[in-house]
Amino acid sequence: MGVVLIDVFNFRAVSPAPVGLGVYSGIVVRGVFFKILGASDPDLSEEVHEFRGISPYSVSPIEDARMGRIFFDHIPGGVEFQFRIVAFEKAVSEAVKKFIIGGVPSIRLHSTPSSLSAVTVQSVEDSFSDKAVGKTASFEVVFRSPTFFRETQKGGGLLAAVIPRRLRRSVRPVYRYVIVPDPYHFFRGLARLYRKFCNPNFRYRSYCEWLLDGGVALETYRGLRVVKVWDSSNRWYRGFVGRAVFTIPRDLYDPKMAKLTQSLLEFAKYSNVGGNRTAGFGVVSYRPLSDVGRLYGKTS
Repeated sequence: MGVVLIDVFNFRAVSPAPVGLGVYSGIVVRGVFFKILGASDPDLSEEVHEFRGISPYSVSPIEDARMGRIFFDHIPGGVEFQFRIVAFEKAVSEAVKKFIIGGVPSIRLHSTPSSLSAVTVQSVEDSFSDKAVGKTASFEVVFRSPTFFRETQKGGGLLAAVIPRRLRRSVRPVYRYVIVPDPYHFFRGLARLYRKFCNPNFRYRSYCEWLLDGGVALETYRGLRVVKVWDSSNRWYRGFVGRAVFTIPRDLYDPKMAKLTQSLLEFAKYSNVGGNRTAGFGVVSYRPLSDVGRLYGKTS
């Protein structure tokens, strides 16, 4: 498996007065990202903005730099806050670095300047499998920012199946939102990102078939709730936050699949998960809970 290089840019700043953002802070950070990209490389900024594939970056919402609490639509005065930009492609990373090297004394959030206290760059050179232990069978995932998944329904139904293709009218895909920690949508989406940025040759189809068979199950959850946030066009989005425990069932346990699942969770700490991952949605953390021996009483 190849090694992927990811650059993580963490910005810290202090606002002298409270800042009312009026929109979800992750959307504000995405705007900051494109201002940075546009200042460094306008052509690249337009290319990334217009790209309709899997975007080569992710951002976090704005959060309290000490407590880690996410600020959804306002920033208290005098509090040090932070946000993160993650670049998965070299061109994007170089553009952000160029902006930082040019000197950034302050940053503007929703028309309010805030003094930067620190900008750090972390290069992550990893295959995301080194920390994965093949015998882990249970994980707790914390969905820190609003998370939702998309399910595509092409429509047409039974009638479309019997009409010759040349006579069918094109049907625009319909997206349905999944606002629960469904393991299939969660890990399938992660697998797509992992294939794109980490390992294009890994067995994506086999892994998704294993997921469909019930390879990862939602065991329990706590503190799960749905939140509603807005963008600058006054459109709203719903997403869930809270904790969920995922378990690999005993009859479907496979050491290779278990290790890959943990590798995906390691990668998710940088990529975000689900829809709008480029606007601070789907920020997650995780911890392994039980290995297969402790959970099911077997050691091999």
